[in-house]
Amino acid sequence: MKKIYFVLLLPILIFPISNVFGDELTLNIDKTLYEKSDFISVWGYTNFDSVFISVRDSDGKNVWNESLNPDDENKFSTLIIAGIGGWQKSGNYLVVAESGDSILSTKFFYDSGAQVNPPSAVSDYYVSPEDLYLTFAVAIVIISGIFIYLARHIILRKKTSYDEAKLDSKKDRDYEKYHSEWSEEEIFGSHKRSTEAKEFSEMYNDNSLPNYYLILGLTNDSSESEIKNQYRKLAKQYHPDRNKDSSEEKMAQINKAYEILSDKKLKAEYDKFCKLL
Repeated sequence: MKKIYFVLLLPILIFPISNVFGDELTLNIDKTLYEKSDFISVWGYTNFDSVFISVRDSDGKNVWNESLNPDDENKFSTLIIAGIGGWQKSGNYLVVAESGDSILSTKFFYDSGAQVNPPSAVSDYYVSPEDLYLTFAVAIVIISGIFIYLARHIILRKKTSYDEAKLDSKKDRDYEKYHSEWSEEEIFGSHKRSTEAKEFSEMYNDNSLPNYYLILGLTNDSSESEIKNQYRKLAKQYHPDRNKDSSEEKMAQINKAYEILSDKKLKAEYDKFCKLL
């Protein structure tokens, strides 16, 4: 009789109690209350090759899931970050473990914290993508309209024969340099009065008074319009930008002559001494 009892007890002695009478699946978590960004420690035991862990909110919607493979002792564990993926609601949540035909769940409470911008607070200020596209389109139209208005004179300007011709002078804009509408006082280069009437007397006494009429190729009785036209002609001819063989000194003499002869007061004073040359 004792031998029979020993035979019956032999399996219990050979195999661990947990494997003979233990559950096929167990599930544990470390706490029952979690706040946002807390770690939820999940662990358990299963007799199967894998276990599927999921977290469900109070509406039964899955907010997190993971598939695990148990270790050699059929144990599994993982860490879940509370709130990962946007758990927006506070309330009761479930951690669910599914392995084989076994399903276990354990409940915890999740506190999502204060809602900084709840939907009701921002709905009046929410801008949809369609509204943004429309705003950008309107802004582009307005900016384009302003640009066209500011450039209307350039856009509407009629082309001249010079514009239509293929000329080398366009490369360095010679036309703009030498065909502009000059005022009476315009001189190539800077125009600053550098001579006073009293200096004519000093230059005459030193025999250094230039003959500005001869410099411009004019006579003493040349009119104001003749002086201006002759200056323009010489400026186009001798300007260093137009004539590579011209010198800045030559252009300076032409500018100086025009500065004196185009100023009525200076010309009147200069003529007093020029007649004595």
